[in-house]
Amino acid sequence: MFATLHNVRVVAVRSAVPSQEIRLDDELEFYGGSAKKVARLKATLGMDRRRVCPDGVTASDLCAHAARELLQAYPDARDTVDALIFVSQSPDWPLPATACELQHRLGLPKNCAAFDVNQGCAGYVYGLWLGSSLVASGGARRVLLLVGDAHSYGRDVRNRITASVFGDGGSATLLERDEQAEPMYFGLGSDGSGFETIIVPAGQARIPFVRDPEQNAALVSSTLDPGGNPWQMCETFMDGGGVFNFTMDVVPSHISDLLASAGKTPADVDWLLLHQANRQIVENLAAKSGFALEKAPADSFSKYGNTASASIPVAICDRFGGEALSGQVLLCGYGVGLAWASCLCGMRGVDCAPVIDFEADPARPTREERIRRWERIFKGEEKIHD
Repeated sequence: MFATLHNVRVVAVRSAVPSQEIRLDDELEFYGGSAKKVARLKATLGMDRRRVCPDGVTASDLCAHAARELLQAYPDARDTVDALIFVSQSPDWPLPATACELQHRLGLPKNCAAFDVNQGCAGYVYGLWLGSSLVASGGARRVLLLVGDAHSYGRDVRNRITASVFGDGGSATLLERDEQAEPMYFGLGSDGSGFETIIVPAGQARIPFVRDPEQNAALVSSTLDPGGNPWQMCETFMDGGGVFNFTMDVVPSHISDLLASAGKTPADVDWLLLHQANRQIVENLAAKSGFALEKAPADSFSKYGNTASASIPVAICDRFGGEALSGQVLLCGYGVGLAWASCLCGMRGVDCAPVIDFEADPARPTREERIRRWERIFKGEEKIHD
């Protein structure tokens, strides 16, 4: 579907990543000790390092940190946010919606609507579409969009298909009504026939954890693929070849269709900001879509890894942080779902700060402390609101 929305302005964007960094050079043991193999990956895919959350730090923590930085710059916005949207595939709990807790944590008004959206690599643009639709329709004057993903429980570092690629990140974007704003052109799509291309097979209703621990063994044990990569049913599975083929087959024509619906050509676009899956994909997509490579930054993947739903705002802040952002910008996300989404909009005057390094509070409760607290609550030894 394609839609044109009016009277919506992107005010500001902030992004945060964990300060903890893992470099590919530190993981030679997983490449047979071959420095040449690592050098080839760096050159071909742009892989170099990634940012990962320490235990106990979640996507909501990164998003909240980005939001606090944004609200500090726009203090009058805090009391006038009508809706909070949290887009993530790594919420804090199955229920309630993490957005509700974020409303409280950020000190937003109690008459602020708050809800979660389960979306991955296309999630930032999906969130922009939702938030902008609320503003354009008159349903809200200001929307705070929080988008991010993190895997604080860690990944199996032996798996070189996922662990070496994915990083953690969070973002905050403020949208508001502005009668003078340029139109925003959106295009969105999905193809559920490929839903297993990127998936966490188990852990929810289709293949749930059960009360008998012995029946859960298959969900947490590892199975090696022919390349020696270990997979678990409760962790992300990714068919890398399938993702690449889908991206090359679908995204260029989608971008072309969006431009046609907006009456534009690649020459009218100043920047193409793609989901940072890896440098090879970004460069191939840009070329196949008719864009010069200098219009399509791919550096943030090499610095932070593939930060899933947060990769576009992280790329925005990485490339334009501290600069005066202007011109026509085309944002495009694609991946898990399979889903894709693009937005062509004017970004003149959008406030972008450099990517923020998130330092975890050393006094935060550990996983074990949180478990013990809930055991006390179950026993009636502690009240929820104490």
